[in-house]
Amino acid sequence: MRIFLLFILLAAPWALADVYKTVDKDGRVIYTDNPKDDKAKKVELREINTVPGAPPTPQSTPADSFQSQPAAINYQIKIISPRNDAIIPVGQRDLGIAITVTPQLEEGHLLVYFLNGELLEETTQTNIIVKDAPRGIHTLAVEAIDADGQSLGTSAPVSVSLMRPIIKKAAPPVPTPK
Repeated sequence: MRIFLLFILLAAPWALADVYKTVDKDGRVIYTDNPKDDKAKKVELREINTVPGAPPTPQSTPADSFQSQPAAINYQIKIISPRNDAIIPVGQRDLGIAITVTPQLEEGHLLVYFLNGELLEETTQTNIIVKDAPRGIHTLAVEAIDADGQSLGTSAPVSVSLMRPIIKKAAPPVPTPK
């Protein structure tokens, strides 16, 4: 692959073609490398800017590969409950969140649950209960992290509406005139 790219870069200066400008019968300006008539005018192009490449990095040896870090895992996380745009009724006080994780969570990795971007819980469990969740529209998300706190995968956000009763205080009695 590197040889192919090097060949393309070296061949590029010779591959430049002349560019011509013409105007069609409707007054549209056309730039082309293949003029159709004698009215085409050759356009003088400025020199192409180039930047030298970065120096090559040394290749690793087989001995180095035993000391390298294992490949990072990319977890696929999906919130399966509640569904997106779900409405939690008034009588349901707690909010249950259930997810699937593929592949299975490795030792030392955690699942971090968020409600509106705020941390709810760090755990290895694929389901949690949020006690007395507040009313309103909330966004749920779950992220897998390693021991250093590096992200290993994030779920798509799920929006949920929590309905709660509004308790109005009785209006004070109005005195009646005598």
